[in-house]
Amino acid sequence: MLRVSALTFLTGPLLALAPLMVALSPSAIPAQEPEFYDIPTAPEHWTYGRRLDEAQLRYCVDRRDPAWEVADAIAEALASGLLLEPQRHVVEADIIAEDITAVYEVMLQHCDMHMGFKLIPEGYPDWLTITRAYYQSEYVFVTADPDLQALAGLPPGRPIGATSGTLAHLRLVSYVGALQADDRWPVFPMGTSERALAALRDGTVDVALVWAPAFWAGQRANADYVDFRVIDPAPLPPTRLGVGAIMLSDETFLRNAVDEAIAALTADGTIGAILDDYGFPATAAP
Repeated sequence: MLRVSALTFLTGPLLALAPLMVALSPSAIPAQEPEFYDIPTAPEHWTYGRRLDEAQLRYCVDRRDPAWEVADAIAEALASGLLLEPQRHVVEADIIAEDITAVYEVMLQHCDMHMGFKLIPEGYPDWLTITRAYYQSEYVFVTADPDLQALAGLPPGRPIGATSGTLAHLRLVSYVGALQADDRWPVFPMGTSERALAALRDGTVDVALVWAPAFWAGQRANADYVDFRVIDPAPLPPTRLGVGAIMLSDETFLRNAVDEAIAALTADGTIGAILDDYGFPATAAP
């Protein structure tokens, strides 16, 4: 079975935090107790204890997540819906990939929930659980060519830069591999969506396959991307993923409460309104 780490941050997820797989309902994640030796250790982790103020909702956002501002607004709304005081911790780091022990340490010290993780089947260790999705977004094909309307219109031999390790990348490679040799596009794997967009700007590739929130953030931050636009992925289907928050697996009661709050804020339009306010390329998860 093909798997990738869900604890890979995407500069400019995160966070995604993630590459890979299809959107998944949290209820489909097996509920099983992690073995002692499966839980990572952090320096002096026994000294951290658990939160003392039950009136607070401690949440983390990561500035490497292109959607961290949106995640912050959603977390604030969740805290309000739960009648809890929001307590935000901003994770600051320059590296792209985070060590799992560092994630565990941040969770112990600062987070009841860590926002901005893709819902990836079998993508998380047993000591973590993930909430239901609060929004869904997708991987998109982006170009600077004003005449190109769909991936199908890209001439053979023209290069594509694809964010590597994602389900969208794997679908693209599989499709291209099934074509006749003369009909194929070269597909260059890019470590992050930001690198794929930079390659498009530099003319190294004609099309970039990127996480839509990363493209949204890139256009806000970089004037060179103003003329980039999303094209139809046909003949490939859209690749959509839900995004939620990770929690330590023993936070069962709080996890259930957060899931109920997400459902309520989706039903009353609060999450949709936040996405609209930011012009964010996502929809409230069903």
